[in-house]
Amino acid sequence: MIKPPHVVSTIMGSALATLAKAFWGICTFRLAPQDIPRSIALLCITSVANVVLSTLINQLKLSLASSVLVALIEIVVLFGLTTALLYSFSRTQRAVQTLTALMGAGALIGSLVLALLLLFPALPQPARVAIFVWNLFIMAHILRHALETRFIVGFFVAIGYAIFLIQLVVFIDRLLRPAV
Repeated sequence: MIKPPHVVSTIMGSALATLAKAFWGICTFRLAPQDIPRSIALLCITSVANVVLSTLINQLKLSLASSVLVALIEIVVLFGLTTALLYSFSRTQRAVQTLTALMGAGALIGSLVLALLLLFPALPQPARVAIFVWNLFIMAHILRHALETRFIVGFFVAIGYAIFLIQLVVFIDRLLRPAV
């Protein structure tokens, strides 16, 4: 039996609310990556959401092409480093849930950042730093659980991710800039 549209939209809304609540639980350190369903479809959805939000945020300062490039670089680096890290700790079976947790939490934080930047284009630097540090703590929390290690190890790995990604984006920006 085919369900009426209002029933389907209610079910979809309920599923979306459940996922948002789960990712919020990760962002507030109450849930861990293992609390997220192991689903390639969910990983794809959260990854696309992450790329779209990153593109929109970056487009506030960059061209569309550069924004898309930066968003894609971010996701490739995050996927590559996380997979390599899980492999080196013999935890590859946790890749889907770990990446989904990173992508879902990133999409949630990205939504918050985009809303703040649209409401307050001149968002004060302390607020930007606070969001950045919160994001590092979220990544550390996810990685700590995925690797079964201490929070401080996850935090240093998250800092390493951030430094590597920033340096890579700066390098690519220099490559793409027209020669003067």
